[in-house]
Amino acid sequence: MTDTSREAMHRLLGEATGAIQATLSNLDASTSDAATALGTTGLSGPLADRVLNRLAGIHPAILSAVTFDQDGTVLSAEPEDAKVLIGQEIGYQEAVSGVLDTKEPLMSKLFPLAQGGYGVVIEFPVFSADGTFSGAVSTAFVPYDLIAPILENATGNTPYSFMVLQTDGRILYDPDPEEVGKETLNETLYTDFPEILDVMSQLSVDRSGHATYSFYDTGFGKIVRKECYWETAGRHGTEWRVMIIREI
Repeated sequence: MTDTSREAMHRLLGEATGAIQATLSNLDASTSDAATALGTTGLSGPLADRVLNRLAGIHPAILSAVTFDQDGTVLSAEPEDAKVLIGQEIGYQEAVSGVLDTKEPLMSKLFPLAQGGYGVVIEFPVFSADGTFSGAVSTAFVPYDLIAPILENATGNTPYSFMVLQTDGRILYDPDPEEVGKETLNETLYTDFPEILDVMSQLSVDRSGHATYSFYDTGFGKIVRKECYWETAGRHGTEWRVMIIREI
């Protein structure tokens, strides 16, 4: 690969990672603002519903915005189709117990949602005006739906592709939809490609990096040699590796 091609990859990767980070940061800030407002309105009632409705509408990737009390019982939910969650006990979910235990904001890894399907949540504790902890607000979203528009726009008319993975190797975005949700460190598909497992081990600890490996081309037509670089986006200690890839 020429230096010009490498520079182009780095530039595109930086722009895409920055766009993903900016979107995550916006979801995070909006959830934080909602937590502040809910400290005044309370966690349920018409005013709380208004806060949650506004939060649920800020990005198409958002599935729901809910509040829950100190026991993990859902008190309010938006949009309308999320109201089936009201009254459910969701304290068993690691993300819910995490914010209730620490009273600190968090972003979860991908996990099965109470309303069905898989998603990620950003959660903030809610404190009343006198500082009393009353529960939390949670914004649930689908990572693929957040990531895909950014990366599909970035890769238009280029020879590059992208993947986004959690640090445990679970794929959040890939041009091959059947790859999304797979755990690269546990999938039998990857056992014939030990270089990929080496890359995943490196990716799990390094916030940025470079590697080469062999794997199927897009569409699984043939095995090709690939080169990749990655950078990191995330919030509250949860990290996503954004990887740009080119056949070599």
